[in-house]
Amino acid sequence: MPRPPKTEERSEEIMRAFEICVARKGVAQTTLADVADEAKLPRSLVRYFMGNRDEMVDRLVERLMARGEASLARIRDEAGGMHLDDLIQTFCDEVFANELSNTVVGELWTLAKTDEHIAGRLGDAYAYAAGLVEAAILRDLPMASDRAARSAAIAVLSLILGRLTLDDFGVSDPDPAALRKAAALLVQVMVREETRV
Repeated sequence: MPRPPKTEERSEEIMRAFEICVARKGVAQTTLADVADEAKLPRSLVRYFMGNRDEMVDRLVERLMARGEASLARIRDEAGGMHLDDLIQTFCDEVFANELSNTVVGELWTLAKTDEHIAGRLGDAYAYAAGLVEAAILRDLPMASDRAARSAAIAVLSLILGRLTLDDFGVSDPDPAALRKAAALLVQVMVREETRV
């Protein structure tokens, strides 16, 4: 495998340093100097490669999305689809279980309250995740209506994000598989109820 160009290597070093600084200090308190110190690079080089903090935040969101996509790639079939059970398990055990990513996203949530750009980026990311769940529901449960699949997808994502929030406060489920089972059952019930009407 060929070695990545120095530009990509530098960008990766700087983004890794930025992510660590954000997790440690928060986005608002992280400076280019902090990132330069963490990356052990001159500040001018950090600015050259990454631009201003807004551009770095955009790249950070892209980095988080790429990390999630790497996990999802392992469960995609040849056509690019995913089964609902595999998707829920991957979301629970990998995508939304990465401690560093969750800390960084928590910081971004705080900023999103006052920054429309960050709110939009996070909204797009969660809409994408919900869309994946919706597509998996429609694939695995062909009797589901689009409306039921969308509602169930939002409910599943809410369960997963709710668990993350509770984990932050030290309230965790002793059975990690319980959330996956609850999500799958919730989808079944919501789709069944929709088809009865």
